[in-house]
Amino acid sequence: MKNKRISTKSQREKQHLIEVGIRADKERERRIRAAFRFCGKAICCGALMAGLWFGGREGWRRWVWQNPYFFVGVPEVTTDGTLTREQILGTADIVSGRNILTVDLDKSRAALEKLPQVEHAEVSKTFPRKVAISVTERHPIAWVIAKKGDDPLTSGTSLLIDAQGTVMRSRGYLPQYANLPVISGVETENFVLGKRVNSFAMVAALELVTLNAENTRFQIRHIDLAKSCRLVVTDQRRAQITFGVQKLDAQLARLNQLLEVNEPTHQEIHTVNLIPERYVPVTFYPPEPVTPTPPSDPPPAVVEVNPPKVRMDAKPPKLDGKAKPPKSTPPPARREPARPPKLPTTVKPKPEPAPVVSTPPTPGVGLKKKFTLDE
Repeated sequence: MKNKRISTKSQREKQHLIEVGIRADKERERRIRAAFRFCGKAICCGALMAGLWFGGREGWRRWVWQNPYFFVGVPEVTTDGTLTREQILGTADIVSGRNILTVDLDKSRAALEKLPQVEHAEVSKTFPRKVAISVTERHPIAWVIAKKGDDPLTSGTSLLIDAQGTVMRSRGYLPQYANLPVISGVETENFVLGKRVNSFAMVAALELVTLNAENTRFQIRHIDLAKSCRLVVTDQRRAQITFGVQKLDAQLARLNQLLEVNEPTHQEIHTVNLIPERYVPVTFYPPEPVTPTPPSDPPPAVVEVNPPKVRMDAKPPKLDGKAKPPKSTPPPARREPARPPKLPTTVKPKPEPAPVVSTPPTPGVGLKKKFTLDE
């Protein structure tokens, strides 16, 4: 058998570290060419990447960021309260002509919900240029003032409060705000706008206003919370009604029953204490005195005066050579003022004379002379 080499040709080439047949200058040239080739490739790749970067950036700026096709049009804003369109867009930082890709929905929604009078906000965008904002505001049910007697519409410290107890300040005026009940007797300096009030008396007052919202017979005008254990309510007829802070629905039922019983009597209620469940104390205003109306004077009588009649067959006066002065016409008769009609007077009957009784004369009595036929 022929002897065969165990190693292959490629293995034998790797084992030769130095080729004796290659000169050193050729090896140097080969290494230099390899280095230049690598640097050229690196420079080309870098230039290509730089071109792609700057070209893509400029293309993105021209065709996307500065393209009017992606500019925000007129934003759609819907709200159910007093916030204006400018206030909502300013808070959300959304303006027309801004690129729609720069609108941060979460940031705009959070900024709107930080407003005390905003309960919920939704911000959405639709490519290429539509942005919609929907705001649900808190609806106040009462005014809150610190001092009793202040006008909440003109006072600078008055606040609005909703059914959940969230305090807010009015940024606009609505006509229905003038008819809201007023709650006093609390320290408004400790209230934080947009936060809830957790006092027990305030929660009871808000519950009472909510339960009595649909009642037309009893309308709340003022609630005094000076004493935390009870609520002193003044209604539209100046009646002062005292409520407890618990079981308000049962107390309202007793009040409605009392008003129904008192309605036929037409008496004005002064005070009512609804805290006791039985034998409710009630006081009434005194009835107003009725002043008699004086009798009216009779109307003056009207007297008709007939004008004098003019004869149609009267001849005109003859004209002489000498002019005669015109006769003076008598002045018109003066109209006497009408006299009121005389009231009928009662005529007293005259006394009738006593009847005369004729008695026959007595012979020889009362006769002084005798008469004969010759006389």
